[in-house]
Amino acid sequence: MHGDGARVELRVTESLFGDFLKALDVVQEELNQRWNDQARSGHCAALA
Repeated sequence: MHGDGARVELRVTESLFGDFLKALDVVQEELNQRWNDQARSGHCAALA
């Protein structure tokens, strides 16, 4: 009985972790786009 609960918890954890990684990927893409837009407009010229 205890083992079944552990398997269910693992599946839930894996699912949540997968969702988290997808969200993180979306955020990373958004930040990259913003960074590239700023670089093209010259706002990051001092950092380049």
